[in-house]
Amino acid sequence: MRFPKLTPGTPWFVVLPDVPTRAEAVLALLHHATRSVAYPSGRPWLVGSWPDDQIMLHVAGRSRVALIGHTAVSADNLARLAERTGDVSALDTALADMAGSCHVIADLGGRQRVQGTASGVRRVFHAELDGHVVAADRADVLGWLIGAELNRRAVALSLLDPMCPHPLDDVPMWQGVTALPADRFLLVEASGRASAIRWWRPPDPVLPLREGARRLATALSDAVRCRLPGTETASCDLSGGLDSMAVTFLAARGQSKLIAYTACALDPADDDLLWADRAIVELPGVVHDVLPRDQLPLPYDGIAGADDTLDEPSAGVIDRAKLLTGYRRMAAHGSQVHLTGHGGDEVLVGAPSHLHTMLRTHPLRAVDMFRGFRARTRWPLLPSMVTALRAQPYSSWLSSSGVRLAGGNSRLRLIDLEWDVPPTLPPWVTPDAHALIRESFAAIAGTAAPLASTRGRHTDLSAIRGRARLVRSLGQLVAPSGTAVAAPFLDDRVIEACQSVRPHERANPWRHKPLIREAMRGIVPARLQARNGKVDRSADEEAGIRANRGHLLVLCEGSHLADLGFVDTGQLRAALRYSTSPDRLHEPLQQTVACELWLRASMGADAPPAVHP
Repeated sequence: MRFPKLTPGTPWFVVLPDVPTRAEAVLALLHHATRSVAYPSGRPWLVGSWPDDQIMLHVAGRSRVALIGHTAVSADNLARLAERTGDVSALDTALADMAGSCHVIADLGGRQRVQGTASGVRRVFHAELDGHVVAADRADVLGWLIGAELNRRAVALSLLDPMCPHPLDDVPMWQGVTALPADRFLLVEASGRASAIRWWRPPDPVLPLREGARRLATALSDAVRCRLPGTETASCDLSGGLDSMAVTFLAARGQSKLIAYTACALDPADDDLLWADRAIVELPGVVHDVLPRDQLPLPYDGIAGADDTLDEPSAGVIDRAKLLTGYRRMAAHGSQVHLTGHGGDEVLVGAPSHLHTMLRTHPLRAVDMFRGFRARTRWPLLPSMVTALRAQPYSSWLSSSGVRLAGGNSRLRLIDLEWDVPPTLPPWVTPDAHALIRESFAAIAGTAAPLASTRGRHTDLSAIRGRARLVRSLGQLVAPSGTAVAAPFLDDRVIEACQSVRPHERANPWRHKPLIREAMRGIVPARLQARNGKVDRSADEEAGIRANRGHLLVLCEGSHLADLGFVDTGQLRAALRYSTSPDRLHEPLQQTVACELWLRASMGADAPPAVHP
């Protein structure tokens, strides 16, 4: 396996043990690194590449603490924190109020702690090198370090649409590499023994909307503000939606020069620019950069030459041309960080599946909300009632989902009210891939635990982690532009503020995102909060498939997925079209193309990948 093709400026790190290890592996790692921090012994502790403005480091005697990412913690505060705690387990309390999004890497008293964020925007992976634990923020770098081979099971799971359910979504693409759950930190004792310790739990959802909105206003303001100190120029998305509007108005309060970016859609009914223009009138001094409709790159544009270095497949890659165009425009303005509204949909709005619990705890309220959701979404009466009332444990739901992978769900099911969206496989996925995936589901049948004890809270957290995964891949995709991605809505403190609000006040079928409207009262003008929805971008995808069908057909030639025995290229070729029929095969096409592109970029396009049985 070759070292990932990371462009200069792409951030990554590895945490090494303070013991003699395979010298040639460590020397090779140092060769690819631009930064390193040593133990008192002189051996490397923290190795990798990161911008100077995205690390806060404390080194004193045998104590080492690094915060990599965006944080409001100063060097003096970090030094006091390290001296006051003296033990990595005590960092929970010390970091509980920290704004921002960063990895925490600490070595105190001979014990190590490596931690990401609760959403999973910042991940931690670990493996063994010569019997000793090593950790990293990228699975591909860690896989290279230990000489890992491709994980066929993970590749097969990547073909599931729309996503792989928990906990199978945490299977890395490399054998021998383990993904740490987002709510755990890696604890390595002085003896070398490693364990995963839970550090994060969602707060109890007990706050009324108004109080929760005050907390959200503070948390989101802090999240935006901590990205701006020392930043001469920043940028943000301004789609005219409530989420990007909130981030833009908060960012405009800072001292940085601010560029607001709006990309028009193909659909003439799209009114993003109309609302963005209305917002700009209220933001003197903010520069508005608009990508006109006739310059908009389409989905699947540029896939013929795509060689993006991601450490897992991501469906977001189908929009790579549009994303890279936007970030390159922001980089041309000198933007050091780009603030997005990603995660707003997932943290601000509660899932309808909260009705499952509410029907038992507050039946009259639940019935009223049930009627509201039915009126808005046209749920069929019998399936929605059956699904909402069904008492099915998560492990049972997961097991049944593994059996129904080819679709054909019961007519008495409504996925909006289930634990999660049941995954399916398109017809071009082969029986071999089906078998591997079913084995994966069967292996955890009866033992898999949900992310939370209630159906609605699990659905909320699963959606947050799913969005965080896309944002993480987006950060890797656009890293060569030199402009960092920031998603304040996915910061730990922001998630906690939203999750603390009573579900029936977040999941309100009669009001669009009441939590952010209340939180931004007095910050975003009321007339700009009147928007109740956005046009979908299906017209863009349809045009993209039509324009790039030739390039998609080329992907079928010498397909790595076909070489693995996972895809029937004949059936795949026949499905390369936009479908308005119930099968909507253009949707799982995204996962398949993402997986094929990932294999080509990660394993090389000239030969089939080496695999592990």
